[in-house]
Amino acid sequence: METKEKIKKLAASIVRLEQQAMDQGRNLTREESGLISQMQGSIQELTKLLPQAALTKPGSNLGGSLRITGPKNGYGLINPNESKSYQNLFGNDAGLTWEGMGGTKDTGFFSAILSGRHHPGLKHNFQAAMTETVPSDGGFVIPTEYAERIHNVSLEDEVIMPNCYVQPMRSNEIKLPGMTIGDHSTGLMGGFVAAYVDEAGTINEHDPKVRQITLKCKKLTGLLRFSAELTEDAPGGEDTIINLCGKGLAWYRDKAFIRGTGAGEPLGILNAPCLIAVDKETGQKADTIIYENLTKMMASMYAGSFKKSIWIAHQSTIPSLLTLSLSVGTGGDHIPVMKESNGNFTMLTRPVIFTEKTEVLGDEGDIILADLSQYVVGLRSGMRFDTSIHVHFETDELLGRIIERHDGMPLWNESLTLADGSTEVSPFVTLAERV
Repeated sequence: METKEKIKKLAASIVRLEQQAMDQGRNLTREESGLISQMQGSIQELTKLLPQAALTKPGSNLGGSLRITGPKNGYGLINPNESKSYQNLFGNDAGLTWEGMGGTKDTGFFSAILSGRHHPGLKHNFQAAMTETVPSDGGFVIPTEYAERIHNVSLEDEVIMPNCYVQPMRSNEIKLPGMTIGDHSTGLMGGFVAAYVDEAGTINEHDPKVRQITLKCKKLTGLLRFSAELTEDAPGGEDTIINLCGKGLAWYRDKAFIRGTGAGEPLGILNAPCLIAVDKETGQKADTIIYENLTKMMASMYAGSFKKSIWIAHQSTIPSLLTLSLSVGTGGDHIPVMKESNGNFTMLTRPVIFTEKTEVLGDEGDIILADLSQYVVGLRSGMRFDTSIHVHFETDELLGRIIERHDGMPLWNESLTLADGSTEVSPFVTLAERV
């Protein structure tokens, strides 16, 4: 059997095991997880035997990085520099299509739900598709083409997901391997230790230190209130709902990835145990940002992350940053710290993104220097949508509900102590409160 065929056969076996667990409404057993790990290891070894062209050929089941792809869906880890489009996350056939559910081109999905007449496709095929839902959540699984449009709208407004790792999920929980961060004065990440030895000298053994990263889906529920006539009378009524859902999911999801507590929601950057908060300068005024703050934040950024880092700042910091400058000589000339080109801002060579999702000027977290490639998001397919005519019955309005499940957390569980034994660095650095 050719190498590629062996890889495809192993990948198909993995998908069958995962699909079986999903159909039975359970997580993978320890034996199943072990078997999948063995097959994934075999795939990695077989991949090394393929020529480079086979790894990048368009349409191949193997991408530039290893992607386990079954007969229908790709559920491999998506790298920070890869597209996070719905198709790239879940494959060309991520779920049922509207026409496959009994829908027609003339009757849209949202139109069918909001009409109250319940298109025949809603009655039968959606119930059959409920295998990817939590039964108590209810609602109709959104067909692939609609979920794709909602997801891709949301990406346009997000800060975190387009720039981090994303793990598509087939169950409510997934475990990923991680390394211990440690202390470079005693060993490197993962417990790597090396030493020079004489010929025939003894090499001391050190067990590598690994840890487990667990992503467990959190349920994000969005509510929309709109008139019953929206999809029938308003131009682009369905597009309006798609945009509202996409932008709404993006806003709350992004906020959680930045500020989430980890309790019933993702663990955000500002609550991460690896976050470093740089102290304000002696005598620094309240609600200010000065040049020394930024340089010390840079010094606390892990050196391997700096070229991938970005500044994330609250919009209230704009006046301070735009007027921040360095004096040159004695002639009164100044060099601006933040520079602009074609509407894009940079500061100390790194891009700047302004958002309302961080803390306001003066509070800890109003400005962040972050390497988002050190953050991972787990995302499930199978958005769901449902409506109620009862809550706002007297005004002839509908209450819509969209549900999406995901999780997120930093890949680092602690900051790194450098070889000097005292300096701490991290891929996530912020500025402490200034009062």
